[in-house]
Amino acid sequence: MKSLRKFPLRWKHGLIALGLGAGFGVASMSPSFFLSAQEAQPAAVGLRGILPANAPAGLLEDDFLTLGESWGTWSKGAAAAVAAFYDNEKLDAAGQRAALGVLKTKLSTMEKAINDVAYTAIFDKLSTQYGRLSRRVIIAEAALDTLEINPATAQQARIQAARTEVAAAATQLDSYLGTIDGSQPWFDYAKVEVLRNFGTKEVSADVLNVAQQRLSNPEKLEGEQQRAFIKRAAFQNVREKLAAYQELANAPAPKVNVAALRETLAKMVEALEQFEETRSSVAAAAATEQFLKIRTLAADGGERMGDAMSSAYFNYNLRVIASETFLSKVAAESHAETGPVRDFVLGANVSGSQTTNTRVGIDVMPSNRDIAFALTLSGVSQTNTAGVTDQATVFTSGYHQFWAKKPVAFDGDKFTTAPATIDVQANNTTTGARTGLSGVPLLGGIVDSYAVDKAREKRGESEAIAAQRLRDKVLPRLNEEADAKFATYSQKLDAEFIAKLKKNNLFPSARSFRSTDTDVYASTRLMQTGEISGDSTRLPALSATGASVHMHETLLNNSIDRMNLGGRKFTEDELAKEILTGLSVLFGREFKIGEKRSEADKPDNTKFVLPAKDAFRVRFENGQVVLVIRTGLEPEGGEAVPTQEITVPIAVSLDAGKVKLEAGQVTVTPVEAVTNPLTQRARSAVVTSKIQKSLPTRTINASFDLKHDDGTAAQIAIRQLKASGGWLSVVFE
Repeated sequence: MKSLRKFPLRWKHGLIALGLGAGFGVASMSPSFFLSAQEAQPAAVGLRGILPANAPAGLLEDDFLTLGESWGTWSKGAAAAVAAFYDNEKLDAAGQRAALGVLKTKLSTMEKAINDVAYTAIFDKLSTQYGRLSRRVIIAEAALDTLEINPATAQQARIQAARTEVAAAATQLDSYLGTIDGSQPWFDYAKVEVLRNFGTKEVSADVLNVAQQRLSNPEKLEGEQQRAFIKRAAFQNVREKLAAYQELANAPAPKVNVAALRETLAKMVEALEQFEETRSSVAAAAATEQFLKIRTLAADGGERMGDAMSSAYFNYNLRVIASETFLSKVAAESHAETGPVRDFVLGANVSGSQTTNTRVGIDVMPSNRDIAFALTLSGVSQTNTAGVTDQATVFTSGYHQFWAKKPVAFDGDKFTTAPATIDVQANNTTTGARTGLSGVPLLGGIVDSYAVDKAREKRGESEAIAAQRLRDKVLPRLNEEADAKFATYSQKLDAEFIAKLKKNNLFPSARSFRSTDTDVYASTRLMQTGEISGDSTRLPALSATGASVHMHETLLNNSIDRMNLGGRKFTEDELAKEILTGLSVLFGREFKIGEKRSEADKPDNTKFVLPAKDAFRVRFENGQVVLVIRTGLEPEGGEAVPTQEITVPIAVSLDAGKVKLEAGQVTVTPVEAVTNPLTQRARSAVVTSKIQKSLPTRTINASFDLKHDDGTAAQIAIRQLKASGGWLSVVFE
């Protein structure tokens, strides 16, 4: 008989919890020991031994009471509900689900308040508490679901999903073949029609095997062209999806090692709690490592937990929302052109002058694949002309309106344009005529009036010609200029931004671009394996006429981790330069040090000695940007200071048209054990003075001008600035 496995003791929140992987309530041997791991696992134990033994920091009564006196009773109830969920060791799985239901009700209340302008004053605190609680609830509920999933049911769900993917791939192949002449035999050969309906209709294994053999063995086809054709991506996609389905359908239902699954869930939750407390990259790596193990242990392949992690810890960490009104303001340009008219219309030589006034705007259009919009060009062309024939000279005033649209799509990498369209409303008014008899009493007036009447009879024709002339003038120019401009934008985007992001390992790992008929949405995630990203915390209400930028703290933390600062030494100026260079690449604009050192100041050659990991962490919470620095100091000619953890709260606010950044009280704590408190006190004073001096209060203009090609400028102003719940949100108008 194999030796008994030793189970480690877990020390958490000052209590010893026995983390038995098989979930036994006692360590003594019982008959259930000899059963399989899945049979021996009591289902009712639920999350005991997986979650912390006590409510996490940040979810205690004092934390909820920060919402204010009017929320006092509710806050105490919320804290009690959190404590009941974590602290009650007698809760079984059903009791834990009921407790989670209570917590979800509390979250719903906070959601409503977050979206209610009546609670704007406590938005920061509300969103912070909401984020802390919602992430725990999302993960806890997913852990319960993962433990209780029936392996056979999960297997069938995965098989059905694989069938749907086969059908989708066959539908894509169907569309592809539909664009190729003479492709009908390929529909039958690859069983396209049968596979296209596989998501909802049964197909015999024999038919599937025939399709797979034909797709997998191109050498059985006679001609080289046929063999090359079936190797195209659309065919191979069907082959790969079909192979994945067959492998899954023929595999037995997985046997779940519940003991190993529970142990892995516990380790992941513990690492996530450490990340919540420290934002440590080490904790993030530990959490993601355990999550990947769950994928190999869970009956559903970790799908349920994957959804939860995607929402709570692997979400986008940069979100930009811009309204059509704001985009039109940014793009708006006005042009006025005046010039001569020289034309031959309806048998007359026409000459005169014209003035055309145009205005550029943006019309956002719905799209779930990219950002779709139209570059709009509206204008009025006014003409004053004289049409000369052998019989008379007719004077005409024209007032022609036009509305042109140039469709554009942006997929995150490039702009794509389509031909422009135009609507024209032409209006010609005959204002007079002159003939050879003009000025002759009585007869001259009659002849002139006759000439005017004849000109007016041809008004419809003349307006149609004027409209066509305007189309011929506007459309080619709009297409040519817009195509060239957006092609240039795409080239610059690739060469000056995307290429630099990729070179510096700062290119997003996930992106989403879409638009409605009123707004555009761009979301990106900077995260690689071993990192954590944004969450689904409720953000400030959207601006109907402005633009909002929401940046999660992980965007900066993950970016800093890529700057390779760890384990190096820098002077203050060198360190600032490194960080600003990295930020310039990340955001595609140059960041500079706000104040230059006075020539009278001696350069400070004190070295910052950075540890290998987590030298810098950023938090956005309670209206502050909290900078956590872990560094040692090597003063020039002085005693070295070992690694200290320095916390610098920087309050961000809008004040009289200025963005104000005001550093609060710096706190310093040693990373290593202290043997001499007096020495540490002196070290703290040195570090505090050093940091406080380098972080004076700064103000930045909250408005700026965005210059247009026509020399005008759109004034953009920051109307809202919030740092809460891990997010820095800026609203522009």
